[in-house]
Amino acid sequence: MKKIAFLLAIIMSCIGLHAQEYYINLHQSGQVTYQNNVNEIENMYFQGSNPSSLFINTNSGINSFPISAFDSITFVLQEPPQPGDAVTISYNGNAVSVTNPYVNDGVSVSNNGANVTVNSTKAGVSYVVTGSSTNGSLTFYCNSAYYLTLNALTLTSGSTAAINLATTNNVTLTLEGTSSITDNANSSLKAALQSSGNLTIDGSGTLQVTGNAKHGINVDGTLTVNGGNIQITDTDSDGIHGNSNVIWNGGTLNIAAAGSDGLDVSGDILIENGDLGINTNAEGARGIKVSGIFTMDNGSLDINCSGVDSKGIKADSLTFFNGGTIGITHSGNMSKGIKTDRDLTITGGNFTIISSGSTVLESVNNQNVPAYCSAIKSDANLLISGGTFNINLPTSNQGGKAISCDGDMTIDGGDFTIETHGNGAAYTVSGNTKDSYTSACLRSDGEMTLSAGTFNLTSTGTGGKGIKVGTSSNSAKLTIGTVGGNNEDLILNVTTTGERITVTAGGGGPWGGGGDYANPKGIKSRGNLTINSGTIRVNCTQTQNEGGECIESKAILTINGGDIEAYSKKDDAVNASSQLILNGGTYYAHSDANDGTDSNGTMQINGGFLISNGASSPEEGFDCDNNQFKITGGTAVGTGGGTSTPTSSVCTQPTLRINTQPGYAIQVLKADNTVICTYQCPTFTGGGGGWPGPGGGGNSMVMLFTDPHLQTGQTYTVKYNGTISGGINTNGYYTGNVTYSGGQSVQATVNSMYTSVNAGSSGGGW
Repeated sequence: MKKIAFLLAIIMSCIGLHAQEYYINLHQSGQVTYQNNVNEIENMYFQGSNPSSLFINTNSGINSFPISAFDSITFVLQEPPQPGDAVTISYNGNAVSVTNPYVNDGVSVSNNGANVTVNSTKAGVSYVVTGSSTNGSLTFYCNSAYYLTLNALTLTSGSTAAINLATTNNVTLTLEGTSSITDNANSSLKAALQSSGNLTIDGSGTLQVTGNAKHGINVDGTLTVNGGNIQITDTDSDGIHGNSNVIWNGGTLNIAAAGSDGLDVSGDILIENGDLGINTNAEGARGIKVSGIFTMDNGSLDINCSGVDSKGIKADSLTFFNGGTIGITHSGNMSKGIKTDRDLTITGGNFTIISSGSTVLESVNNQNVPAYCSAIKSDANLLISGGTFNINLPTSNQGGKAISCDGDMTIDGGDFTIETHGNGAAYTVSGNTKDSYTSACLRSDGEMTLSAGTFNLTSTGTGGKGIKVGTSSNSAKLTIGTVGGNNEDLILNVTTTGERITVTAGGGGPWGGGGDYANPKGIKSRGNLTINSGTIRVNCTQTQNEGGECIESKAILTINGGDIEAYSKKDDAVNASSQLILNGGTYYAHSDANDGTDSNGTMQINGGFLISNGASSPEEGFDCDNNQFKITGGTAVGTGGGTSTPTSSVCTQPTLRINTQPGYAIQVLKADNTVICTYQCPTFTGGGGGWPGPGGGGNSMVMLFTDPHLQTGQTYTVKYNGTISGGINTNGYYTGNVTYSGGQSVQATVNSMYTSVNAGSSGGGW
């Protein structure tokens, strides 16, 4: 039996070069018991060490044949008949003319007026149909594969489908010229073109279809499109309805108006090539609906959906985009550009999506629940490793999400330009319970990992987020970059400009406290947030209220590497709720009106090159209140109206607190005049707020400085109020060939882990 299986494999591989020309026949006692075009067969195999059946895997499913049911297998070359050998059917109003060279060889063509019926027992016959009738139909009953050519046919049925391919065998439909078919609204069949078996469409012609009874085209077997121009002008239901698989290898599709879904497939969809354009406007309609696996490798999709709760592409199973051009415009409230129930994987492709619908509050268990309008939404996991994404959510889309998933989101490649412009809003969940919804460029309920790619994310609406990870009940983590990775591999630019949303009004207090707000955020994680590498620029430029933090973790924020710049106009540039750990990287955080770097719990500086600017007192460069502040390494400069005091008992690297003035140039030198720091202090551009903390008094500035060159028992010169020239300026920190001139100086002896020195300021406290 192994020899038989091996022989079958050799035969199948040898004839693969001419798969469209060969048929496989199973024989029993001289009779053909099974026939199929080899092009429809994926493989043939036996199972087990003592098999009892032969399995033939075709495009439409797996067929099994007991070994006792056949005694031989043949492969027969059957070339399509030449034009002179074809059966021709020509319509002329209510009359039909037929030329049938096989009248005595198993082919019968009959007609009742312009209603034509073909019965055939002969395999491989070619039928050419032409002419015009406004009250005709064409029905085939054939027990073997055949070829059908439509050549400038115009056919409208007065009672049934225009064309009914009634038997479950393989049909190759070739399009020549421009043909048009229309069924009757009272037809008992499902479509203007009905196929009960596998249907392959090719050619260079055009087929215009109007489906009055239900669908435009209905195929019960596998639909394969290799060529031709299919135009679905109008349907009562789906443009194309497939009850098995659809393989699109070429040609064009234009569905002008579908009463329901554009392309509805119960099996799998594979798009290898071709241009597909689909328009739907019905409520809940889908441009493409697939129950099985969706795969797109090449070609183009252009989908426009305007109905409420519509979907550009709706996939119930696994979904793969590996290439091609995808353009989706959807304008209905609650609509989705791409919606998948299971995992969505994107390795390539050029995506342009405009999502202009908005959010609707739906009643679920007597509670209001927001239903969003999103560009790409997976109910499971989302993996992106390549592709170009241009996604726009205009002002009409309030609270929408650009790319969103309920599971984990992993992105390790791709080019993303995403803009969300719609405002968020507060709403009543039920009773006195309030909540809010806001827009986001990237959002996941589960973990999010951004390893590589280029991201330009902009959110201008109220409460808008660049990146949001986790929910109130799911503190999922966010990881940016890779350990030891190149910063050039991940480019992340995030900008937010919208103001915060008042969910419940406050009762006063130093921050206008007591209220609940939906705040705009550049990058927000409800769980741990870890940055390992990448070039990261985050700007939050709100002008009216607090809340616009650039990088925030509601748990532990760890920075191991990367080139990071974060600027906030009104709130902390960087914030962690429980712990902030700075291990490495190049880091610049600046706030005009609040802390540069803030931890509501503990803070550690273990390495890296760190600059953090806060606002005037009581705001700080590095703020962790009175919690543990541990410094073991790295170079860090923090400026503000004050600073948290390093916890000497746990520090292993000394720190200088330099009490100075805004705008002063500071230089720190070792006893041998080796320069270890040249820094231009910023000026205060905004006022501080909140409870008072350790300050420098009045409008003075505190500069916190730590560096491995600082050692206990050594005396350092601190120059201030001079002028810096030359060198390389990195956010106020100068290196290279630097000249410091003028000003005054003071000596500072480091006798402990924390030393304070006045350089143009008398110091001060709370």
